[in-house]
Amino acid sequence: MTEQHYRGMIAHDWMEKGDAALKAAEILLKENLLVGCVNRLYYAAFYAVSAVLASEGKTYGRHSAVRASVHRDYVKSGRIPPECGKTFDRLFDDRQQGDYTPKTSFTDEELQDLLVRTRAFIECFRSML
Repeated sequence: MTEQHYRGMIAHDWMEKGDAALKAAEILLKENLLVGCVNRLYYAAFYAVSAVLASEGKTYGRHSAVRASVHRDYVKSGRIPPECGKTFDRLFDDRQQGDYTPKTSFTDEELQDLLVRTRAFIECFRSML
């Protein structure tokens, strides 16, 4: 098996994991479990980035490093639109708030919009595979 073939397999697995997280987010949103929805939306996007990073032979051990890579390697280089970088920042911040703040509130409307933005973000990265 070639290195490129191996990278492609890993990228495919990350993207599948992202698709599953997106589906979970949709279910959580329908059930009005909004903090869980934010968590799954973030991870759906994170896994999509991880897929492309894997396909390029890159790995990072910290979420903040992946976030920096989104901006440095994809937004600044013009590979994805700046709006995608803003979406990832919003997901990162909202997930931090939801996971680590005892009292958090998100609205259904906010998350409906974030779901649409996350789908677009994922498609930007899927198109690079």
